Amino acid sequence: MFLTLAGMLFATSASAGVSNLLKQDFESGTDPIALGWASPNLAAGMSITGDAEGNYFQFSLGQNNGRSCNWIWGSDIYNGKVNGGSYHMELEWCYKQGSNNQYGTQFRVISSESAPQANTNDLSKGNWLFAITEVDDTRAFYVNDDTNNTFMVTIGEWMKISLDVDINARTVDYTVSDIFGNATYAEGTRTVPEEESMFATGINQHLARYQSIVQMDNIKVQVITDYDVANPPTVALTGVNGNERTYSISFGEEEELTIKGTDGKEETFFYMDCDGKYVYTTTTSGTLEAWTVSGSATSEVVSTEVECVPIALPGATATIIDVTDGYSKSYRLTVSNSDVPTQPTIFINYEFKNENGTVEASGTDKYSGEVVSVSGKGTLTVTTLAPGFTETTVTIQNDKEFATTNDIDIQHLTAEDLLAKGFEAMDPLDSSSTSGETNWTGRMRMYYQVATGEVDEEGNPTYSNVPVYGPSESGYEPIQRYRFLQSKLNEETAHQLFAPLYTWYGSTGATPKAYFEEDGVTPLVDDAGNPGGTTNLQVKLGIGLVFSGQVNDNENYNPNNLSYSPILINYTTFGVDGLTDDDFIVVYKIDNYGGGSIHPQYPAGIDPEVAKEQYKAEHLGGIVEVYTGLQTFQLYRVDTALSRVCILKTTSDGIEEVGTGKLVSDHNAPVYNLNGIQVNPNSLKQGIYIKQGKKFIVR
Repeated sequence: MFLTLAGMLFATSASAGVSNLLKQDFESGTDPIALGWASPNLAAGMSITGDAEGNYFQFSLGQNNGRSCNWIWGSDIYNGKVNGGSYHMELEWCYKQGSNNQYGTQFRVISSESAPQANTNDLSKGNWLFAITEVDDTRAFYVNDDTNNTFMVTIGEWMKISLDVDINARTVDYTVSDIFGNATYAEGTRTVPEEESMFATGINQHLARYQSIVQMDNIKVQVITDYDVANPPTVALTGVNGNERTYSISFGEEEELTIKGTDGKEETFFYMDCDGKYVYTTTTSGTLEAWTVSGSATSEVVSTEVECVPIALPGATATIIDVTDGYSKSYRLTVSNSDVPTQPTIFINYEFKNENGTVEASGTDKYSGEVVSVSGKGTLTVTTLAPGFTETTVTIQNDKEFATTNDIDIQHLTAEDLLAKGFEAMDPLDSSSTSGETNWTGRMRMYYQVATGEVDEEGNPTYSNVPVYGPSESGYEPIQRYRFLQSKLNEETAHQLFAPLYTWYGSTGATPKAYFEEDGVTPLVDDAGNPGGTTNLQVKLGIGLVFSGQVNDNENYNPNNLSYSPILINYTTFGVDGLTDDDFIVVYKIDNYGGGSIHPQYPAGIDPEVAKEQYKAEHLGGIVEVYTGLQTFQLYRVDTALSRVCILKTTSDGIEEVGTGKLVSDHNAPVYNLNGIQVNPNSLKQGIYIKQGKKFIVR
C-alpha cells in the first residue's frame, strides 16, 4: 500500500519518514456526521458499515435523484508541515452498485474550504485537484474532465486512488489501480490552474440516480520527511461481548507497535506479524496504552480507558403513524445504534397482548422501522437485542380510545361543493407533457389494477394497470380543476374553507422571506393589493388540494406551459384549530404526480365502468402522516395533493369539550427555537421548536 512512498523514501535518504497529516480507516465505527461528513440533501444515505475485512464509509442513494456528500477537513492540516513543497494522498474507493437510470456518478478531491454546490458534478467551477466521472451504463469513467481519457470500473471492486501533489510545480500525478497496486487502470499528470489552491481540503462524492452506492476506506494525507517519524497508532473498539472488549490497533508498514495492556504487560509487534492491524482482547478494566517506534523516533502514547462491564442497549421508541376510531393504531418501532459502542445491528422483538391476555401481534428479529398495527386495548412490549449487549425492554400502554370528530374529504368534493366555497373553474388539465403540473396527466399515475388471470414465476397473481386520468388524446379522462384565488384568501376564508383545517396566508404575520420585496420588509402584493402569503389554492377533482407555488393571482397562469422557473414558494402550511396535544391529525396525501396514490385491485373481467366508479369512490391518498393536535404540516407545491384530513380526539376527555388546563392549538402563536429566537413557522428546518410552551419536532 506504500509502494509510491517506499520509493520516495528510498530515493531521499536512509533517515526519512512518513508523517500522517490525516488518516481515517473508520474502524471506530463512529457515525459519519461525528467524523465530519455531511450531505446537504441525503444525510440518511451516509453510514459506517463493514465486513470481514473491517469498517468503511458508504453512501447509498436509494430511490432519489442525484445527491452528494462531502468531507471537508480544511487546509489547516498542512500548516508548517509541507516544507518540501509536496505531499501524498491516497484512499480506497469502490463503486459498489451502479446507477440504473442516469449516469454521472463522480468522485473528486477538492481544494476549497467549502463543499461544492449540492447535486452537481460540474467541474467547470474549479477548486479541485482530481476527479473521475461516470460516462454511461458501460461504467466507463473519464479522468479530470477529459472525456478522451477513460478507464473501466468494475462494479463491486475496490480500487486505490493515489495522488502525489507538487505544490511548486502545480502538478498532480495520479494513479488509479487495483487495491494491491498490481494493475494500473489510469495514470497521468494534471496541471492545476494558477488561481486555484494546491492543497487537498476535502472529498466530494456525487451519486447519479437511482440506487447507486459508493464506498471508501483508508483515507490518508501524508508528507515525506528528512527525519524519522513514528505516527501514533489508531486504536478502535471493534468488539463487545458482555464483559469482554476487543480493540483493533493499526500502525504503519515502516513502524513497530508496542502495547501495554490493561493488565500492565507490554508486547511489541512488527507490521508483518499482523499486517499492520493488531487485535487486542481483554476482560480486565484499566488503561490500554499503545505507541510506535520508527528508527530513532517514538510516537506519542495513545491511552484508552477500558471499562469491562455489560452495556445495555437503548430502548425502542414507538411512534404512532396511524390512528383510527377506537383503540386501533399503527406504531413504528425505531432504535438508534449511534450512541452504542461499535454501532451493532440492533434487532427488535415485540408482542402485543390485548386486555384479556390474548397475543394479537408479535415479531422477532425485526429491524428499526418495523410497523406494528394493533386494534384493541392492551400492552405492547418491545425488546431490543444485539449479540454481546444486554437487552432492554420497554412497554407501551395502548389504553386511549379515540373517535373521529372531523373527516375532511377534499378528494370527493364535487364541482358544486367547490363553487359554493368560492372556487372557480379552470381549464381541465389535459396534456401528455411530462413537465411541471402536466405530469398529473402525462405520467398517468392515477390508475387501478385488474387481475390478468395469470400468475408469475412464484405463483403470485399478476395485474395490469388501467389509468383513469390522463390526456384525452390517449382516451383517458382529463383532470377537472377549480382554484381559489389568493386575493380571496383572508383570515376568515383561511379558517373556514375546510374548517377546522386552517391554511396560512400573508396577513398572519408569518410571511416567509420569499414573499417580500428585495428590501426584505415590504410584502409582495397581488393585483388586488393583498399581501402575498400563500398562492392560489387548487382542487383537482377526484384527487385533492394542491397549490401553484406562485405568488400573486397571476391571471395569465397557464398550467400547460408551467416550468419550474416562475415557482417562488415550495411549501404552504396547514394546521387544525381547537385541538390539544392529546388529539391527532391524520393527513392523507398523494405525491409524485399520482405516484403516491392507492392503486386498488379488481378481479379479472370486471366491467371497466364499474371499476372506474369503484376507483373514484375509494380514498386514494397513499401517503399517511400523523401529527399531534398542536402541530402544523406542510404541502409541497405542484406535485402533491392533500386528499383527506381526519381529526381524532380521545373519548376519555369528551369529544365536545377540551380537557381542563390543556393547551389549545393556536397557529398564529409564535414559534421559537431552543435558543429562544422567534422563527418563521412556514420555513422550519429539521429540529426541535417551542410553541405555546410545548416542544415539537420537525423531521
